Amino acid sequence: MVIAVVTILALAWGRIQAMSNNTLVSQEDFIIATVENGDLIREVRAPGTLVPIASNFLSATSNGRVKEILLEASDEVDIGTVVMVLDNPELSQAVDKAKFEVEVLRAGYHSLQQRWQQSILKQRIVVADFNARYEMTRLRREANQRLLNTGAVSNIDYNESILLEQQLKFQHELELELLASLPALKQAELSAAKAQINKATRHLALQEKLADDLTVKASTKGIIQEVTLQVGEPFKVGTVLARIAEQDNLKAELLVQESQVKEVEKGQAVMLSAGGNMAQGVVRRINPSVQQGVVKVDVFFNDGALQGARPDLRIDGVIELEHLKNILKLKRPVFTQEYSSSSLFVLNETQTVAARKKIKFGRSSVDDIEVLSSLRAGDQVIISSTNKYDELGQIHLR
Repeated sequence: MVIAVVTILALAWGRIQAMSNNTLVSQEDFIIATVENGDLIREVRAPGTLVPIASNFLSATSNGRVKEILLEASDEVDIGTVVMVLDNPELSQAVDKAKFEVEVLRAGYHSLQQRWQQSILKQRIVVADFNARYEMTRLRREANQRLLNTGAVSNIDYNESILLEQQLKFQHELELELLASLPALKQAELSAAKAQINKATRHLALQEKLADDLTVKASTKGIIQEVTLQVGEPFKVGTVLARIAEQDNLKAELLVQESQVKEVEKGQAVMLSAGGNMAQGVVRRINPSVQQGVVKVDVFFNDGALQGARPDLRIDGVIELEHLKNILKLKRPVFTQEYSSSSLFVLNETQTVAARKKIKFGRSSVDDIEVLSSLRAGDQVIISSTNKYDELGQIHLR
């Protein structure tokens, strides 16, 4: 019995010693933070990339085949830089045919002008002839009228001269009207011929433009993002040949977790950083759809792009949601969420004992969280994980 009692007492003492060793913990094993009054900037951190605000696409204006590629993706280009050369033999023939048609129509226009000049001259001759004949008949009628009283001219001859005068006068007036109408008719025919020349000239210009487009040139300054075809590959009208991004016209495309995007709004300030460089931006667009658990948020730079910015550069963004002033806050404990309650160990004044307290939290930022109850400024709280002490109400510290 004595041996049994001694054994039981030894086991009990060992148990007590073990429990005592488990609750006496060094402060260095924990992360301890102090409750303080101050401002809390609520933020959302999100990774992203720089993308062009608007991409410039070089498209084919005719059918053909790629003859030569001079530049590849990632090469820098300026306005007018040749990217590739295309081939289309039919266009050369079309240009020659269009040039010949313009020459023929211009020659026809010149011939028409000459014919009209001759026609007007001929009509003026006709008018002059009728005018002379009319004057002769008028003089003959006046002479017959004077001789009528003497009996030298019969009434029949006199009346005949009157009728001939009237006939020639009427014919002369008609020829004058015809002469007067010829310039308008000439202008109408010349205008129609000129319209045909203009039509052929525009067709020639179009064919020359299509032929010139076979030498594909950059329409803006930037970086080639993609060349879609290979040498010898055929293409049709409208085929995208290459894509160019303007290096100085970029935006940030951030990928925000769907659980955090609910408070992101247009107009919020954003700090963008990459490679040690930083720049200010503002939220301009929030994608309405969720893809693979994230939402795309477009951020435009305020004053200038990030130094060293280029398309597809990986960046980090911090979106400022709200600026809370003079509140009670604490470094955010692990596993703590906004508007929740957590049971944490709070140190006493001598920092020898940490007692468990239930604390109510409010809004939070990336690093800090608002304290709503159970704590005051200056209190020290263990904010690192204390899972292995879940069954204890307090911990002794050394």
